[in-house]
Parts: sequence; C-alpha cells; structure tokens
Amino acid sequence: DNKIRVNVKQDIHGTILLSSAQMVEEVVEEEPEKDEEMKGEDAAAKEGDESKKEETKPEKKKKIKKTNLEFSESRPLEWTKAEMDTYYEKEVSMSNIDRIVKETADMRNELESYVYDMRDKIISENQLGPYGTDSEKSAFSSALEKTENWLYEEGFDAKKSVYADKLGALKKLGDPLQMRQNEAQARPNAMNVLKRTVEKYQNWVNTSAADEQYGHITDDEWTKAREVCDSTSNWMYDAMDKQGSLSPSQNPAVTVAEINAKSNEITKVISPIMHKPKPKPKVEEKTEEKAAPATDKPTEEGKTEPMDT
Repeated sequence: DNKIRVNVKQDIHGTILLSSAQMVEEVVEEEPEKDEEMKGEDAAAKEGDESKKEETKPEKKKKIKKTNLEFSESRPLEWTKAEMDTYYEKEVSMSNIDRIVKETADMRNELESYVYDMRDKIISENQLGPYGTDSEKSAFSSALEKTENWLYEEGFDAKKSVYADKLGALKKLGDPLQMRQNEAQARPNAMNVLKRTVEKYQNWVNTSAADEQYGHITDDEWTKAREVCDSTSNWMYDAMDKQGSLSPSQNPAVTVAEINAKSNEITKVISPIMHKPKPKPKVEEKTEEKAAPATDKPTEEGKTEPMDT
C-alpha cells in the first residue's frame, strides 16, 4: 500500500505550514535477464534434475521508493470583517480594564506610602517637625490617621479617582511643611552664591575704573554697574534680616528662586560691560612719495669734446 508522508512546520506566529509531501511505496526489485546460452544450459540442467526435489525459491528483495509530490496550501479566512472588529474591540476593552486595575493599584500604593512616610516625618525634629506649627501638625496627623483607617476599611476597593482625591487633600496639608524644609536647606547656598557674585563685581568696579585696560567703558556704564551692585547688595542684606527674624515654621521671607534670579540679574547687567571689547584702532593710510628717477645721460650743455693729445 502506498503512503503519503507530509512534513509540517510552525512559523513565528504559531501557524502550522506544510513543508513537504512524499509518496512512499514498496517496489519489488526485478532480477536482471540472462543471456540466451545461459538460458539453454539452465533448461538442460532442469530437465536432468526433474527427479530431484524442487528447491525453495529465495524471497524477492523489496525497496522503498520515495516520490516528491507537488502541493498547494489553502487557508481561507473564516472570520468576517465584522467578527474581526468585534474581537478587536473586546481585546481593547480587556486591555483598558487591565490598565485601569494597574493604575488604581499604583495610586493606592502611592497614597499608602505617603501616609506612612508623612506620619513619621511630622514627629521627627530632623525632618518636618520644626517646619510646622502645632495646629498644622495636629491637623495633618489627624488627616493621616483617618486616611489610614479608611484605606483598610471601606476604601480598600475604591476607584482610582477617589485615591487621587484623598492624596491631593493630604498634600494640601503636607506640602507647606515640605516647602519650608526645602527652602531652609537650599537657602544658605543660594545666599552664598549671590554674596560672592556681588562682591566680585563690586571689587571689579572699585579697582578697574581707573585702569587703562577699561578706558573704553563709558561713564554711564560705570554708573550703571555701581548702581546694580549697590541695589543688589541692599536687597540681599535686607532679605537676610527679614528671614532671620522668622521661625522655621513660618513661610520664608524670600525664596531660593528669587535669590537665584537676583544673581542672574546682576550678572546679565555687569558681565557685558566687563567683557566689552576694545574698539579697533584706526589704520591711517601712508602715502609714499615717489622719487624721481636719476638720469646718467649728460645734458647737451654738459658735453665736452675730447682733447687732442
């Protein structure tokens, strides 16, 4: 019986494809024909040996024959476009559900982390403790406690928007304390930068006004540089005095952003004056007088006749 052998493979998309097809059959191997003389000898020998017992015939050899078959594949699309659109919408819907579940869980974890973090910081003198009044810390602590209890009771399966609203309400109480802490930590460095900037430009104005190297700078520019140095210096010391009279739990008299803005302002005014290039000297064109060419030929009047010797 003939058999058909097929080889299949799977592509990267998981689709089963037909790779090859062969027909496999068993074929009896035929013995080669003998010459005529050999046939005669064999016939004579057979007649003489009629009385002998017939010998058993050997089994004929068989071999496997493989034949490659041509084939074609047909994979008709069983789904209609409407069905494809329906399944696509279901897939998008499930993806959105997964996204909402993840975002809700992330928001819940963020709210929970904020409660635990702030609960410990507001009672620590090394953290937010010095930057809030007693009433502020009491109200904040009470709100944190209520939110924590709500999380493990009716708020366990709340929506993302509810968690976001709860977190926003807590940050309204906690952000002022964090702002004061951040300002207090960054203010000293910002003040030092402004102070060094003012001193650098004041020293340059006082020592370079009479220097010939800066003789190309006008009097108006020198006056402008002095005024901005004096005004910035007065503003800086006034801000330091105001801030020194406040407690850490009060809003700062001046912010780090304002201090940095003053540093940039004085630099923008004086740096162009300091680095003002000198004007290029005027090049005067020199007129070269052309000398009259000397003639070696004697004039007619200066000719002399040779003397007879």
